[in-house]
Amino acid sequence: MSRFTTRVLSAALCAIAWLAVVPTPATAQERSFREEKWQFFIPLNFTFSKTLDGQNGSSADVNNDVSWGIGFGYNFNDRFMLGFQTTWLSASYNATIPYDDNGNGTQDGTTTIGGNLDAASIQAVGQLNFMESKFTPFVRGNLGINYLDSNIPSAPPQGSCWWDPWWGYVCGTWQPTYTRTSFAFGGSVGLRKEFGRSFFLEGSYNLGWIAFANSTPTLSAIELNIGWLF
Repeated sequence: MSRFTTRVLSAALCAIAWLAVVPTPATAQERSFREEKWQFFIPLNFTFSKTLDGQNGSSADVNNDVSWGIGFGYNFNDRFMLGFQTTWLSASYNATIPYDDNGNGTQDGTTTIGGNLDAASIQAVGQLNFMESKFTPFVRGNLGINYLDSNIPSAPPQGSCWWDPWWGYVCGTWQPTYTRTSFAFGGSVGLRKEFGRSFFLEGSYNLGWIAFANSTPTLSAIELNIGWLF
């Protein structure tokens, strides 16, 4: 685990613990200002490491890492918010790859590779707050799509040249890689605290599922949302 990742995780855990213990009986009952207001938030996710199992013994050990993103939502009232968020993640992994030398459908051995995968998601989010006050527990559900790029080459490098309207005649090379777009969904349970009339923090524990072709792995994360009402 990198030093940066450790610091982000520590900050998220401290923020969630602080949300749980700071509210006094008086502030816990103070009425929220979120009804009929939009909100903008920045999600920071510490995603825990996960082993993804594939066909014929193939697998990938994805290391824990921190993702971030942006989100918007509309609070129809103090209890219900509907919106969307998008997040980005780049995590290192080690993969075990069975191979077939002669194409007869029989495994001839295995090899291991290491690299970094890039993932992005865009999801609709619905949140139910249990209380109408500035401090409230909540549950949240989300569904959308997840795009994953393994950064494993799928073909030889390709290149071409073209006339750019600003740079003139230029040439470039790129490497096709194995990618996948999949349906994703999940849920969260957490705490929310508002400060004044606009700023708020949310801390939650999240479970998510990605529907790959041959499996639907479960991913877990701790999320800290930093947000503003307007």
